[in-house]
Amino acid sequence: MSSADGRPLPDLDAAVALADARNRALREELAPRQARLPLRYWRQQAHFTTPAEAAMARKAVEGGTAPMARILERFEVGPAMLADRLGVGVDAIERLLAAPRRAPMVMLDAEDALALTDAAAAQARLDAADILATADWSGGGPPSLRFYRPPGLALGSTARELYGLLWRLVEASPDGRIPLDGIVFPKIEHPEEVDLVHGMLTEAERSLGLPVGGIRVAYLVESGWAAAQLADLAQRAADRLCALVFGLADYSADVGLPSIANEHPLADWARATIVDVAGAVGVPAIDGMTLDYPVADPALDGPANRVRFLDRMQLVYRDAVRARDFGMLGKWVGHPAQLFAVLLAYETGFTDAALEAEAAKLAAYDTAVHQEGRGATMIAGVMSDRATDRHARVVLRQATALGRFDPARALALGVIDADELADAQDAWRGGPA
Repeated sequence: MSSADGRPLPDLDAAVALADARNRALREELAPRQARLPLRYWRQQAHFTTPAEAAMARKAVEGGTAPMARILERFEVGPAMLADRLGVGVDAIERLLAAPRRAPMVMLDAEDALALTDAAAAQARLDAADILATADWSGGGPPSLRFYRPPGLALGSTARELYGLLWRLVEASPDGRIPLDGIVFPKIEHPEEVDLVHGMLTEAERSLGLPVGGIRVAYLVESGWAAAQLADLAQRAADRLCALVFGLADYSADVGLPSIANEHPLADWARATIVDVAGAVGVPAIDGMTLDYPVADPALDGPANRVRFLDRMQLVYRDAVRARDFGMLGKWVGHPAQLFAVLLAYETGFTDAALEAEAAKLAAYDTAVHQEGRGATMIAGVMSDRATDRHARVVLRQATALGRFDPARALALGVIDADELADAQDAWRGGPA
């Protein structure tokens, strides 16, 4: 082969092969920046945080939304009244009341929720190990993810508390496996701290004979440094990362906001950063807790407390819908009524009709590509191509992880892989009735 002026051209196939080899090498180099998260870790629409104290933690794990009927009775609120305040159909309220749900993830907190004393820390280790090992974490449905929050690095007791728990869990394990899906690590700010935390976990896993990398980490974004360096933090953490969580209260203190305001522009900037980086690395972005709990005020009478309860249920539901629409795939809760509202918000985000429409898009695009030879086409009057097909797959994958889409169909559509089917079936069995 030669050019128009007769000069010989270099070998085309050799040039292509060299470029392809370099591309493959680059792909391999960049691959560790993706988290490769198992499907069950996408089921994090509600993080129920509870002190690592035996009685409270067991209630959080085994109760889920079960107390909600009693709570409504206490405030003299019926399903129709709650549905009207939240702006949802009463049938959705009644379904969730009739079939109580466990929290998708429960975090036993040995940081902010505990007194900073040696005695409190030691008791928390004992209680956390007992709850992780002996509580009923499924209740016949999909098992809740089991997480533990150790103290942050600045407190100086991280290794003692984290290692103390891991050693105790292994000591009590008859088969060498431990009942722990991961840790929530607080107050992370710098990539070097990620290296330290992951190094601690690797050393512990090797010492205890556990699978290296088996303990996942959700990092709390609670400071200006964390938000400013989040992409670097996530890249360093990708091998163990399972979520990025917004800690609004500490963030507000760190950057000097005049109040802990959920809808402050700077808080929304931090959320956008978390969503962007979480999407890039391939993990869920999780919103922080609504601090106004739907509980009674002893200074108020019954009617006033009813209004207070409904106002606060509306607030947490609205916050959850806002987080969901922001691209966050879950939210922290600390009370059964909050859990009820957040589960409801995420379930109403996936209507059957909307999911069927997404599945129809996949089928139509597949026909356009493989039968009609077109890469871009019109589906229901909307321009559709590889990018819109990818979006539909993401939506259906999220719905499958949450138990809202039939796993068999998800597998047939290529939304999940065969090795994810068991997790998807667990979620489907525990989904809305």
